[in-house]
Amino acid sequence: MKQTGERYAAARRQIVRDVQPVSTDPMLRWHLPGSIPATTALRILLAHAGVINPKTKKPYSEAMLFAIAGGIGCGACQFFYEKENFSSLFVAGRHLWADDVAYLSESCARFGIKPAISETGSAKSAEKQLRAALANGPCIAWVDSSMLPHRAMPANCTGGGYHVITVYRIDDAEQQAWIGDLSDEPIPISLEDLAATRLRIKKQKNRLLSIPKGGSTAATADLVRAGLKACHQGMTGNPMKGYPNMFNLNAFKQLAERMHGSKDKEQRWERVFPAGPRLLRGLSGLHEFIEHYGTGGGLCRPIFAESLAQAADVLADKRLDSLSKQYADIGKAWSELADAALPGDFPPLGEIKDLHARKAELTAAGDPTLAGEIRGIFDRINEIERQCDAKFPLSESKCDTLRAELQSRLMDIHEAEVAAHAALGEAIR
Repeated sequence: MKQTGERYAAARRQIVRDVQPVSTDPMLRWHLPGSIPATTALRILLAHAGVINPKTKKPYSEAMLFAIAGGIGCGACQFFYEKENFSSLFVAGRHLWADDVAYLSESCARFGIKPAISETGSAKSAEKQLRAALANGPCIAWVDSSMLPHRAMPANCTGGGYHVITVYRIDDAEQQAWIGDLSDEPIPISLEDLAATRLRIKKQKNRLLSIPKGGSTAATADLVRAGLKACHQGMTGNPMKGYPNMFNLNAFKQLAERMHGSKDKEQRWERVFPAGPRLLRGLSGLHEFIEHYGTGGGLCRPIFAESLAQAADVLADKRLDSLSKQYADIGKAWSELADAALPGDFPPLGEIKDLHARKAELTAAGDPTLAGEIRGIFDRINEIERQCDAKFPLSESKCDTLRAELQSRLMDIHEAEVAAHAALGEAIR
């Protein structure tokens, strides 16, 4: 924490994710904690399949695999439902953040691996497909994270927790399965709960992904180079028609412009996030998505900085060392933005920030016995939101000042992101 400025949960992940597993159970032997859900799940499958780093003779580090899988990305969007008086904000920082199928499939393709993907709308068929997949090793399952019991999320979150986990095996005697969810240890879940969380988001179709056993002949240098090229291209792309700025570097600039004094009458924050519960939700979302929503902190920039440091060694390119330092600084700036969004000198906002950090620590532990404390945190956050609805802790002028400060910080971040992206392009040319 002292060295990197990270919060406890993020700093602890750096340590535990690379600890050698000690389980003698062949299906749990390669359980690996992590920070990025899809990257961690893929890392586990590759380890079980025998795909290892030829230099270390161990599974690829999460940071190295993060680079191979495409590294960082960009995403920002806000929603306002006037009739319901509801606003929300989303920020994303992983390559292909909106499409885990493409993210995992393209990553596997770089290794020369063709993943097996199954889908079905039937709960009965979904169980059959899961058992068939597990006969050959662990698999990745698409779930609604809000329905995972160890996460203890409130019922009003259901339907929106797009997420992937690793399923290791089924224990019919106990009517439960063992899963991995970035957690320190494998987590038990009842077969009924597993079926429900897989089925909840209909368009995910009970999706599973598995890979065949066997090594990979791909050279690490080629893997890293391909991943960094995909990263560079992805930050300037436009993968969804009608949303020209949602998936590229312009997303951050557009979000900053809307925060204060925008000429966009529909999307300006003075309208979408006015003083009160809507602004609180926007500030809380900005903080949580940067720091705690499967990013490893700093909107994935710190882990990418680590990726680049390792890539510099693999590719024997000192430019990537310099770029690593750039992205480390950008990651700190993102974390400082998240911190500023919930200023500690206004106790209700500072308390929410502390509650988010504690919730992240408990969730990362993956211990079902901690669910009660997690539920208590959600209840306390809801209570603070109700209090802020009745009396918001910031005056109109202070809200305006805060929006202006966040805008300035994000504009500086966008400028640094653009410069780092250009440097990345030069390094991989």
